[in-house]
Amino acid sequence: MIVDTSKLPWLRGMSHNGRVVTMTEPFWSIPFNMFTVYAVLYMMELGLTERQIGLTQTVLVGTQILSSLISGSLTDRLGRKKTTVIFDMISWMVACLVWATSRSIVGFLIAAVLNGINKVVYVSFTCMVTEDATSSQRLRNYSGLHFMVLTGGFFAPLAGLIVADKGIIGGTRLIYLGSAVIMGLMFLVRNILWTEPVFEKEEKHTGMLRGLSESLSYFLADRQRIITFVLQAVVQFFYIFKPLFYFAYLKDVAGLKSGFISIVPMVISLITMIVLLGIMPRVKNRQRKTMLTTGFLAGSLSLLLLLLSPGHHWSLLLFSVLLDGMSAALIRPLLDSLWADHLDNRKRTRQLAAGNLLFGLLSIPAGSIAAEMYSLSPYLPFGTAGAILLLSGALSLTLRRHE
Repeated sequence: MIVDTSKLPWLRGMSHNGRVVTMTEPFWSIPFNMFTVYAVLYMMELGLTERQIGLTQTVLVGTQILSSLISGSLTDRLGRKKTTVIFDMISWMVACLVWATSRSIVGFLIAAVLNGINKVVYVSFTCMVTEDATSSQRLRNYSGLHFMVLTGGFFAPLAGLIVADKGIIGGTRLIYLGSAVIMGLMFLVRNILWTEPVFEKEEKHTGMLRGLSESLSYFLADRQRIITFVLQAVVQFFYIFKPLFYFAYLKDVAGLKSGFISIVPMVISLITMIVLLGIMPRVKNRQRKTMLTTGFLAGSLSLLLLLLSPGHHWSLLLFSVLLDGMSAALIRPLLDSLWADHLDNRKRTRQLAAGNLLFGLLSIPAGSIAAEMYSLSPYLPFGTAGAILLLSGALSLTLRRHE
């Protein structure tokens, strides 16, 4: 079934599948933003220690690595659409049901394994939004995708109301159950709406290890690909490392009450949307380097202000949140579009799978390192995260301008 979305004015400049994703993604992002705010606090209330929480992240990343090994071949064998809908249902709908009923570390480890399978979806989903698009459409697709992901932040305060009424444990369980229903329905509807892209098939099928070796050789054969590869690896590590204890820090160190914590994602989403609507549509290919560097520097400054905010310095915390939103709006769409441009169309699935595997290997210790640092000092992981972004900004200056 093909639905014509080209007549919708707010979706111009995107490919068909990019428009479909933009229309449906809020039904994933709204539940996701609601339960993410309280996920770590929920585990803490159930008695999990910082190290156990870090362990769940390590298991999550480990599962992502294993699923990366088969993601490329599965995507080619089953097709982009079928792979996406099957593994989205497992890694999100089923995982939410397990999170909702977990009472100990065992349940959270099972949920981590289920959720880790989403790396299979990363390959098939990325193919869906890039293989029917030109280079300029890819940037618009990713901008629209990240815009809609962040719409969920506006609904995060609903989670605060639920938690205020039911408590952290009861409220979060209810949010997880609702998320399972909403996400499951969205995956089915999206599967009907979008179309299987026409793609250049790989000239010959290669084994897993050979495919990994060939992909790594491809990544390292060009200086610009190396820089983009390193930045992707660092950013994927960062987005596991930094958010893990972010909301716990806001509650325990910055002094925000549990009910008010959910307002933070809403503010971040508002700023991100302003940037995505007001700035990103005007960004030309040759400007991507400058804007990406700006995003890294804004994120680093945001974390510095976060470290200075305890002691009821609410103005510093507000500016930290504003810069966080700006950084999120710039880094992910720009870096994702650059990464997509550097892949070989004939070997895209294999290279995405290889990239996932390598990024995952580098990210395995992110959760455990964050947990150890937070147990030593709650300031330590965020100071480290700020330094990571500052170094990434310096590295991004070496990227070549694309015309």
